[in-house]
Amino acid sequence: MIFLAYIELLLFAICAFTVFYLLVYAIAATGNRTDKYSESRVKHRFAILIPAYQDDDYIPYTVKSFLQQEYPIDCYDIIVISDHLKPETNRQLAQYPITLLQARFKKSSKMKSVKAAMSQLQEGQYDIVLIMNADNVVDTNFLEVVNNTYASGSNAIQTHRIYQERPSNVSILNAITDEINNSILRAGHVNLGLSASLNGSGTAIDFTWFKENIRHLKDDDDEKVIESLLLRERIYVEYLNNTHVYALKNSGKKKFYTQHSTWIKTQYYSLFTNIGNLPGAILSGKFDYADRILQWFIFPRTILLGILLLFSFLSVYFHWSACLKWWGLLLTFLLTMAIATPNYLVDSKFNKAMKAIPFLAAGMIFNMLLRKKK
Repeated sequence: MIFLAYIELLLFAICAFTVFYLLVYAIAATGNRTDKYSESRVKHRFAILIPAYQDDDYIPYTVKSFLQQEYPIDCYDIIVISDHLKPETNRQLAQYPITLLQARFKKSSKMKSVKAAMSQLQEGQYDIVLIMNADNVVDTNFLEVVNNTYASGSNAIQTHRIYQERPSNVSILNAITDEINNSILRAGHVNLGLSASLNGSGTAIDFTWFKENIRHLKDDDDEKVIESLLLRERIYVEYLNNTHVYALKNSGKKKFYTQHSTWIKTQYYSLFTNIGNLPGAILSGKFDYADRILQWFIFPRTILLGILLLFSFLSVYFHWSACLKWWGLLLTFLLTMAIATPNYLVDSKFNKAMKAIPFLAAGMIFNMLLRKKK
């Protein structure tokens, strides 16, 4: 019983730290902060990389969106990495004034496509590399805003992704998850003077730095590895809350399970590969990097919610003090999520989507166990 009591105390301590961490940044995200930079006379050169894996239904809209930019057309190149797109889609894309790189990787990944494209580009050819998803569309002033931000001295920039269409419970929950991330991991951080987290879509990075450092990346790496490299070098990641990237694709349940399982896996991979650097990051004043390692240490929100629900209900049958602390922590967590969720998502579909969370969470856990068994 004493051993179980220590386990319960340890879990509560980690859960409490996680909730406190999320709450601080959720509250910070409510502060007003302008991300408007003065117009730059210099028009920097963009390399816009769009990896497209079986995205035949969306990639034409993404390309057209960038061809309609107010930014000078001779100051940016659109580079589509076509991976397993249909021949007719490739023929359609070939009609546009873009660079089309065709690949058929045996084991496809976004990073593999980005690395393939970067290997074709010369040092000094561009100033900024912009990484997009194949289902992203943007406003006509998008490149102008990113250019102004870069000209002000920001070498790494994350824009604000929004899910444009939300026809199903899964798509609504995806949108809510993304916006909570935007609030806590991005807006809340920059409002407190810390770097924003990257999400791999609408991400702009200094071309020279990216060209030099992409050689350190593996084919299955994601934006967390890029983050750790940036923060180790004290490169601040700016967040443009009012500069939107509109995601068109709606994920089904299978994609939802796989995506969230992958997020959890990459979070702990990032933690284990960086945790040894935490003392050095703190002592050397690399507080952005130290914060990111702590961010990877805390429980993912899905796991956190499961633990809080389980112990809250179990505590009813034990001591009243345990009941109070677990229920208090659960309510604080729910309040934190409410603070971090923007008002535009709280509509008639919101309550229905909330009721689906237990079933989707159970499905995700089952999917993780099944994948591990395989």
